[in-house]
Amino acid sequence: MPVRLIVLSGAMMVFVGVAARAQNPQPGAAPPNPCRADSNARRFDFWVGEWKVTASNTAVVVGHSQIVIVSGGCALLENWTAANGADGKSLNTYNPSLRHWEQFWVGSGGAVTEYRDSEWRDDTLVYLAHSISPSGPYLQRLSFAPVDSNTVRQLGETSTDGGQSWTIGYDLYYHRVP
Repeated sequence: MPVRLIVLSGAMMVFVGVAARAQNPQPGAAPPNPCRADSNARRFDFWVGEWKVTASNTAVVVGHSQIVIVSGGCALLENWTAANGADGKSLNTYNPSLRHWEQFWVGSGGAVTEYRDSEWRDDTLVYLAHSISPSGPYLQRLSFAPVDSNTVRQLGETSTDGGQSWTIGYDLYYHRVP
């Protein structure tokens, strides 16, 4: 038994060493940066910026959001603050292995949503999450559409019938802060 542990430990040390080198190249070498030049990874950049957020394209401010490019251009980090003081964060990334965007959301009230599927419909990014509540499974759909260079619409919807019908949960408009 001890011999197996030593072999396993040695194998793990080799694996950890290889993984560490992949994440931290040789000193002086520029780190790899595949996402900055990938058009798929840049496609959602229209959402990057500082935003005042209103409900249903009205003047009623429901929050503020800051979206920044992080992780060497491989992700967008949203920093959301609602008008009532609640906050949350989302991490959005293009997954090259699956060839679609994904979002992981967590709010200060404990809400967590994993949008693991997505598709582009023209210039609109549409996320889909399979969720479960005490009353059963449901779908969540989240769409981001550029209205113009200074406005983005975010539409949140739910379906309890497998996507045959959808109910709007919120309809937000992001207005770029100069």
